[in-house]
Amino acid sequence: MASTKLILVSVAAFAVAFAALHLGFFNRSRLSDLPVYERYGDAVVRGHRVPYRDFSVEYPPGALPFFVVPSAVAGPGHYVRYRIVFEAGLFVCGALATALAAAVLLREPGPPRRRLVRALLVGLAPLALGSVVLSRFDLWPALLTVAGVAALLARRPRLGLAALGLGFAAKIYPGVLVPIALAYVWRRRGRREAVICGAIAAVVAVAVFLPFVALAPHGVWESLAGQLSRPLQIESLGSGFLLAAHQTWGLPIAKVTSHGSDNLAGSLPHAVATAQGVLAPLALLALWVAFARGPATRERLLRFSAAAVCTFIVLSKVLSPQYLVWLIPLVPLVRGRRGAAATALLVCSLVLTQLWFPRRYLDLAFAFDPRASWLVLARDLVLAALVLVLLFARLRALVAVVVAAAAAAIGAAAAGVSAPGAPVHTNVLGRTAAASSCRKKPKTPHVRVRTVRYAVHGFENASGGGRCVTVTVRAASTQRLFSAAYAEDFDPVNPGRNYLGNGGGCTAPGRPTLTYSFRVPPRTRFAIDVEQCSSNRTTPRYALHVSPAA
Repeated sequence: MASTKLILVSVAAFAVAFAALHLGFFNRSRLSDLPVYERYGDAVVRGHRVPYRDFSVEYPPGALPFFVVPSAVAGPGHYVRYRIVFEAGLFVCGALATALAAAVLLREPGPPRRRLVRALLVGLAPLALGSVVLSRFDLWPALLTVAGVAALLARRPRLGLAALGLGFAAKIYPGVLVPIALAYVWRRRGRREAVICGAIAAVVAVAVFLPFVALAPHGVWESLAGQLSRPLQIESLGSGFLLAAHQTWGLPIAKVTSHGSDNLAGSLPHAVATAQGVLAPLALLALWVAFARGPATRERLLRFSAAAVCTFIVLSKVLSPQYLVWLIPLVPLVRGRRGAAATALLVCSLVLTQLWFPRRYLDLAFAFDPRASWLVLARDLVLAALVLVLLFARLRALVAVVVAAAAAAIGAAAAGVSAPGAPVHTNVLGRTAAASSCRKKPKTPHVRVRTVRYAVHGFENASGGGRCVTVTVRAASTQRLFSAAYAEDFDPVNPGRNYLGNGGGCTAPGRPTLTYSFRVPPRTRFAIDVEQCSSNRTTPRYALHVSPAA
């Protein structure tokens, strides 16, 4: 009876958290991947197109049901209905993952109150991370991962490896638990059972991949190779250090959008990405060997499972906010003081992520926002400290140093520490005689060479229809400024790319305000560039208003 109560309480806590994410503070700003998922689903359901063969898909085949089923239920052109069906699937996955985590906690020794606190933390943790939980499908692989671990602990190793194999087919990362699971089975049940379990995991994964490999081997390979060849994403650990160097010393960095993410471009980010690409598999290999050489206990299985997933996250070239969903049903399962410290670090990383995502993300991606830059580094350092806590009991001094560095980054974010001056670019749009309007799509002005300082602000039309957006820029009395708008991104090297509209001319002492309008397609990001009209060292100073609110 007590066991049933613990599971029900934890699931109820998740239900409360899931509902709260739709309200007030959590629902004010949301950057969603659902439009991408909807396009995938509609292409299959209504276009009768084959994934990987007829259109590219960023994710493995095991993720497709989460995209296709909502399209089949919602019908064409019903984005709101699609979102409702999608979120219903997320709720089921989250509730089951929470219930499985609580079931694992039931088998742990210790006072019932501690088990209750840990179960509640699993259920309520989505509140600390925020609305990203609702707009990504990561609760699905998270469910499969905790199901695999729970089955291993319940002495159902074949079922556990089948779940991990399916998880690998859905999101790849559950595969980092397979060597740990096989070592655990080998030590407790022998080599023969471990071989059988490994074969089951492989068969499940192959069964999901095989139909698509048969139909479109090149497309499946491109999907997987694209993940391996990705550049350094702007939220990764390496990018965190480069963003901090940019804010502290003015290190020149540039952004490029590719592989479905915002990344840092250039030789230095490429070198950092290469280093992380080499370090990640070496660190995971060392972790697997360390587990295999030690006792196959429940405590070590839980601790090393959480550590493997966290290591994969920290050293990956991509560290998107939704990746932290993977840790929520794993880290609170770790016992003792180490588990308490690890859980505290997890909660801290979730809160730090929500402080800049989604509200400040576009400013980070478009303009390297100082506060968001420091918060990214702080979050990544806290996750690095979490790995150290899970793996090394004796490295308390190193953990303290990493946590202190994270605290310093948080302090820099609070103080708004940033590099002096604004960035510059040397290609600018020619001035037009009149401001653009929504009534007529403007022609892209010619580009000419001039070095000016500029600032960029990111916005998004999250609605399902096109919008007429009006921009008003009011310059400081001493400055002459120009402004233009761009779809998706602003390219300082080629300011004619993705052009939407501009303010016509420059502000002047007697005309301090620019007003212009343009149309933005549905569910599209757009950038507002504000720049000087002549070369000087003064940072642009102005007030910006965008209507309707985006």
